[in-house]
Amino acid sequence: MLLLSVALVVLVFLAVMLVAGNNLSACIGPAVGSRIVTKQFGVLVGVAGFSAGLLVQGSGMNHSVGILLPNATPVLRAEALLVAIIVFVIAYRLRVPTSLSMALVGLLAGLSIAGNSPSNGFYVGEVVLTWVLVPLIAFGVAFGLIRLLNRSWPSNLWQRLQTYKLLIIVASFTTAYVTGANTLGLIVATGGFDFASVVAAVAAVFVGSFLLSEGPIRRVSEEFFLMRYANTAVTLVTSTVLVEAATIFNIPLSITQTTSIAVFGAGLSYRTKLVSVKPFLKIVAGWVIAPLLSFAIGLLIG
Repeated sequence: MLLLSVALVVLVFLAVMLVAGNNLSACIGPAVGSRIVTKQFGVLVGVAGFSAGLLVQGSGMNHSVGILLPNATPVLRAEALLVAIIVFVIAYRLRVPTSLSMALVGLLAGLSIAGNSPSNGFYVGEVVLTWVLVPLIAFGVAFGLIRLLNRSWPSNLWQRLQTYKLLIIVASFTTAYVTGANTLGLIVATGGFDFASVVAAVAAVFVGSFLLSEGPIRRVSEEFFLMRYANTAVTLVTSTVLVEAATIFNIPLSITQTTSIAVFGAGLSYRTKLVSVKPFLKIVAGWVIAPLLSFAIGLLIG
């Protein structure tokens, strides 16, 4: 039993470390790429946001795990975390966009059905509906806000840039905060959300953010550096609000969903700007494949 408890803590550490290292780029990449903050300061902002979100709101994901996998045994929890980590690593190595939180939800639902304790169908329906509707909302909000801001904001260019810079710094922290509350909270809740798991998760946030994030931050910062401040600010704020709303209702939601589609919506808001659709179709395909594949694996190993 002690060995299994230790294994759970280790798996929580590994899962949180991977997510922190990968998702930090979406939170602070815009601020780093546009040279609003240094990389070191940006990482500290992200670490603070991840940790605060996990500690303040992360326990709410216990409700989600309790519904998705009723009466979960430590063995089932360990299996879910291990398979989710494996799926995430394989997808990452193959450069296939995926979300560990979506994969984990699929696994929990599959394990629940395989164990003859099916998840609450109404709740699962709510989660799936959220995954469908939120990207559409993110697209519409980002598209509309950019159009509105470009028409109504003051003409003083310096004032506008300073406002955007401040907003991007604040939004970088809040985006990391909601990621900690939702995605990292779901991981720790799957592990049991006890003192040891929370401590391991906070330690993993530091390790993943400082040791694994350099490549993703560089790629994302280069992409966002090509975006205007308005696009970046609207993307981060939209993601923060939508993921926080999902967290309040204890619904797992990937930050990559809202961020990616908000970027797409903001880009299309410019009539003269060409936006490539192919990368976003690839991301959407990953959203569909990851939970379905994980659900099937959960049925097989349950």
